[in-house]
Amino acid sequence: MVSNICQNCGGLMEWTGDRRKMRCPFCMSEFLIEERETDAFDKANVIDPLLFRSEWDISKLREKSNGKDFITEFLTGVNEVGSAEKEQENLFKILSKSDNSDMATESIHPELFKTAVQRVASVLEPGEKPLVYQNSGLFSKGKEGSVITDRRTITYDTKKVMFELHKDIRSLQLDNGGDIPSIRVNEQFAVRFSMIGTGYKGTGAAAALICLYAFAQEPDLKQIRLV
Repeated sequence: MVSNICQNCGGLMEWTGDRRKMRCPFCMSEFLIEERETDAFDKANVIDPLLFRSEWDISKLREKSNGKDFITEFLTGVNEVGSAEKEQENLFKILSKSDNSDMATESIHPELFKTAVQRVASVLEPGEKPLVYQNSGLFSKGKEGSVITDRRTITYDTKKVMFELHKDIRSLQLDNGGDIPSIRVNEQFAVRFSMIGTGYKGTGAAAALICLYAFAQEPDLKQIRLV
């Protein structure tokens, strides 16, 4: 059992962006948690109940191969990997095994990636690092799609650029009604992504990645709602 009472001042501690640490907001003490109370839950089948308020039906998702691949990667990312940096490496590894030309990183289809980054350059901050691009149009080839950076998720088309900062993420909405699982950020239709060419493993890993960024970049974030 992990106590959430501060050993120094008796205050109620909170989870930090690093899922292995708790912080007291009163005296600012931090404690490394070697074993959490939730380590006892089934990490392969249950989304961390301390960090997420989930309405996803995992059993139903696994009835289809695309949903199964999605939820397996998401569970691995948020329950096992535990940091945005490590999950970023996992996402790149998944993408490197795909020959789909609609996805790009700095080293995979670099020209397509460069075109996409130029398209969203107006909203990027100094030092912000674009990580991955997903094309959303059959013939757009960088003219529309989604870009995930280390600070925000961006969706753009030929007319506008929309984004949600990771530190502002409070919910992810899974659209799994058709054959292509996609994620809407903060329940907004405008900002969404789907890593189509990875057997949907990439979508799960990317969803885990932005959640881990959200917790790391907003220490006061208690939970993310999954709908």
